[in-house]
Amino acid sequence: MEQAIVVLVIVGFLMIAAEVFVPGLVLGILGALCLITSVILCYMAFGPLAGTAAFAALGVLSIIGFLIWMRIFPHTPIGRRMILSDTLSADNATSAPMLLGEIGTALTPLRPAGTARIGSQRVDVVAESGFIEIGEPISVVFQEGLRVVVRRQESADAGQSG
Repeated sequence: MEQAIVVLVIVGFLMIAAEVFVPGLVLGILGALCLITSVILCYMAFGPLAGTAAFAALGVLSIIGFLIWMRIFPHTPIGRRMILSDTLSADNATSAPMLLGEIGTALTPLRPAGTARIGSQRVDVVAESGFIEIGEPISVVFQEGLRVVVRRQESADAGQSG
């Protein structure tokens, strides 16, 4: 019985560790079930005092193992490949040339999102209201980070009729 308990604890921890490399929660759940089964067997074989001690020991071992894992894993070759090492600053992540007031042309139908040519660049845009067809002139009315809001550019002679 003691050997089964030890084997279940070792297999449980190994399965939980393998969950990092084989995502899907299957190995993690099976590993947790192995640990729970080992505690139940300990209760059955050695009584409530030993079972509670085994439960507490597994909890402490789990916390210590997790802390050691978090400290060591990012510095291993596999950890360096799995963890992003470069960071983006807030300025880099949201910087876009200021386009407010610029005029362009819709390259795709804006229903309401699509692509437009503003100046010499293609830009993902959102129509302020309604749909804008391909080739219609647009103007930028709002920009926040990478979000560019446009509206249909009214022609100059449309405002002078009447």
